[in-house]
This record gives sequence, structure tokens and C-alpha cells, in this order.
Amino acid sequence: MTNSNAIPAISREQRQRIVDRTNWLAVVVDAIAFVGKLAVGISVRSPALIADAMHSLSDLLADIPIILLAKISHQEADQEHPYGHARFETLGTVMLGGILLAVAIGIGYESIHLIFGDQRPEPSWLAVITVVIAIALKEGYFQYAIRQSRKAQSPLLEANAWHARSDSLSSLVVLVGVGATMLGFPQVEILAALIVAALIAKMGIRLAWEAIQELVDRGVTPEHQAELIKTLSSVPGVKDIHMMRTRMMGKDVFVDAHIQVGGYLSVSEGHQINEWALKALKELHRDVADVTLHIDHEPDLDDQHDRPLAPLRPTIESLLQERGITGYDRLIIHYRQQRAELELRLLADADRDEIQHRCQQLVQEVPWIRAILLTDSGQTITASD
Repeated sequence: MTNSNAIPAISREQRQRIVDRTNWLAVVVDAIAFVGKLAVGISVRSPALIADAMHSLSDLLADIPIILLAKISHQEADQEHPYGHARFETLGTVMLGGILLAVAIGIGYESIHLIFGDQRPEPSWLAVITVVIAIALKEGYFQYAIRQSRKAQSPLLEANAWHARSDSLSSLVVLVGVGATMLGFPQVEILAALIVAALIAKMGIRLAWEAIQELVDRGVTPEHQAELIKTLSSVPGVKDIHMMRTRMMGKDVFVDAHIQVGGYLSVSEGHQINEWALKALKELHRDVADVTLHIDHEPDLDDQHDRPLAPLRPTIESLLQERGITGYDRLIIHYRQQRAELELRLLADADRDEIQHRCQQLVQEVPWIRAILLTDSGQTITASD
């Protein structure tokens, strides 16, 4: 949960500019890293450095769809996409995970081929310098991007920042391998290339798996859900929260829940409690994008759907008319466990004794009527204009 008061709010346009600027900077950094590593790796016949260049290429390939998907995912909801466009970003993440896994398999195959071949890496200070520069570039971008992600409250930027950090870590592995070659142990560099391949494969599988979980409507963590329930419970008038379901869509959380209120509240008071509950969730949980609350006036029963439904107002009014129960100007109906409690406000000239007798008979004969309350007509006082 993120408290809205903890981080200064920025406009949608400012947030989009931060995301775009940071993502385009990633393109520049990854392009420089890829070209530099590949050129030097080929010239000095360094399999680890070439493998690391492929890692930078995978980052570069990921940057373009991230930029496009960031623009699409920020579009407003429309008729065809009433919940917004955040899932486009998720779909792209699945594709990115597949690309990373394919790159890792290719690097692993070439590295294993080198182990059983005659070609060996050649020691080179140029390779060492190239890797050090690449690490500095990616680490610098990581520090910048992570600050911008917090400023824009963008999980996409944060993920891309850690993606860059993984590239700098793999380059660190390569640096160890290149150093080992210079010390006369070229097989270590080939092993370093295999480690890089494993890192890329792990990242690809993790990204794809987490995105697939989101596509199948993964919910928030139990701890996060407990915070949501705690917020709803703090609203006056809410007696219980149950049947809560959440689902993730990009950085947004969608919440469905049942809240129980008093059994004899008016519809308008129950609706007002609902409005305050919605307001509390959206103000205290910045990631909550949409909330659907079902108002219950009593606990849900296990056999609720197996019970016959008590009739609605038209049937009840017709029954009262048939039994000669008239002389009232207001009928309030309360339902409890599929039985009706009726409240009749009698007119001043109504025959109270006769109506009471007929109501007693009705309660005894009709099983879905729990009780009938008779009240006298009262004066209504309205506020002056």
C-alpha cells in the first residue's frame, strides 16, 4: 500500500513525459553497450563478451515494445476496452520473456560448442575496458531510472531499471571471465558465457511467468488484501467484509467485495456508506483503479442460492389488497433470510383494530412473512429554502 500523502502527486502528462524520457535513454544506453561489446568481442574472439552483447541486444529489443506499450497502456478506457489498455503491457512482457529465453538458449548452445571445439578466447585489455565501461553505463542508468520510477510511481520504469541492473551484473560475470583468460584460464570465460545465458533464461522465465499470472487475473498478496479489508472496516457503518476478490491489470488493482451494513438502514444510507468505502479505498491505496462493492444487510448463508426468493413489492402490495389490508400511505419492506418484514404507516382515519386482526392472520398463513409492524402517520418536517 502506498499512502497518497507520502509522494507528491504529478499530472498524467508529467508522468508520461518522465516515462518516455527514461525509456528513450534506455534505448541509447543499450545501443551503445551492444555495439561496443559486439565489436570488441568479435575482434578479440571473446565468447563471454559476445554473449554479453547479445544480452544488451535483448535489452535493446525490449526497449522498443516497452516504449510503444507504455503509450498504449496509458490510453483512456474506451468502448472496446472498458477496463483500460494495461493488459497490452502485460502481453508485451510475455513476448519479451520468450525472446530472452530464446537468446539464452542460443548463447548456451554456442558456448557448449566452444567447449568441445578448438577455438579459445584470446586475452585482451580492450575487452576488460569495454566491459568496465558497459558496467558503468548500465549502473548509471539504473540509478537514474529507479529515481524516476519512484517520482512517476511507475512499476514499468522500475522493472526496466532492474532489467538494466541485471545486464550490469552479467557484465560483471563476464569481467571475471575475461580476467581469467588474461591469467591463462580461457575455459573460465566460456563458463562465464554459460552463466550469462543462465541469467538471461532465468529473467525471461520470471518475466513471462509473472505476466502470464496477470493475464489469468492473479490477485494481490494476502498482506495487501488484508490492508484493503482493514481500510473498508474503518468506514463507519461497515459491519463486515467478505467475498473479496482482487485482480491485477498492469500497475492497477481491481477490487470486488461484499460489505455488510445494518439490516434496517434505508437504501440511501447504505449507498452513502458504499460511497465512503469507495472513497477510502481509492484515497489510501494509490494502486486501486476500480472498486465494485455489493451491499449486504445480513451475513451471506451457505444455502442462500438454494432458498426460494421472497416476492418483491408488487406481489406484496397485491396480497395486502386481496386481504383487505388498506388504510395505509406507506409500505416499508425489510428482507431477512428470504422472509419479509412489513412496516405499514396507517392513515389517521384507518380502522387500526381491523387492520391488526387481518395482519395477524396474514402472518400466520403466509410462511415468507416474518412480521408486520403498524405505525401511525406522522408529520414530516422539511428544511426551508
